[in-house]
Amino acid sequence: MKKYICEIPTDLFEIFLVELNGYGVEIIKKDEKNTVYAVYAQDEESQTIKETIINIFEDLGSGKIILEEDIQEENWEEKWKENFKPIEVPPFVIIPEWEIYEGKELIPIKLKIAMAFGTGLHPSTQLMLSLIPKYISKNDRVVDIGCGTGILSIASAKMGAFVDAVDIEKEAVEECKINSWENQVNVNCFQGSVEDVKDIYDVVLSNLQMEIFDKYFSQIKDKFKKYWLLSGIFKEEKEKIIKMAQDNNLEIVEIVSKSEEGKPDDKWYGFAIKHK
Repeated sequence: MKKYICEIPTDLFEIFLVELNGYGVEIIKKDEKNTVYAVYAQDEESQTIKETIINIFEDLGSGKIILEEDIQEENWEEKWKENFKPIEVPPFVIIPEWEIYEGKELIPIKLKIAMAFGTGLHPSTQLMLSLIPKYISKNDRVVDIGCGTGILSIASAKMGAFVDAVDIEKEAVEECKINSWENQVNVNCFQGSVEDVKDIYDVVLSNLQMEIFDKYFSQIKDKFKKYWLLSGIFKEEKEKIIKMAQDNNLEIVEIVSKSEEGKPDDKWYGFAIKHK
């Protein structure tokens, strides 16, 4: 197993996590200027993960791998198990694949061990999970654009929806399929982009970067009948989404926000939107 120790400016770290699409990281050192962290990869996927990391750094214009080392897989796996704590985002609780949820108050979502960190922990993911039970009803047709590990698709399916999940990354689609199977829900996961979403759905989910909304907002707005739930919006980007909604004759039903842990001013935003 490979361990890649990376360094990136702290203001780009959260964007890196979103781009990495659900793979876990271990934060080693973080201050206002830089964040040093480790990314773990199985031997058979290590080169792909390394290339992905480098490509993200190139896209962001900053970041580097400062150390690459081999580690024993069994130690790595036990480390995940020791450190992972269930993440409660009512009515959901995110748990690792090896756990069994004994409670009855929350709806469990199991994630494969290699994917667990960096998914439900991110504020934008938690915002989406909080909106899903409010705006998705049983038998709704839902599409999750940029599904990543499939956590939002699984949550929607557990609310009784029929779900399509799409992502441009082949690896993300495979993760979505595995996690859906682990949670015993039917999610139609397929590889593609916004252009490949041909149907009109009751609800659209999109936890994406602002630059993707800049490019595809007007296309995605035509894909839903009831609601569009979106997140991945950071700080001042909130006003851009509000203006986009106004310009496209959409009504914002609800805005939710969540700060990064220990950073009350670093807020992420989620929106529930409908047609006027």
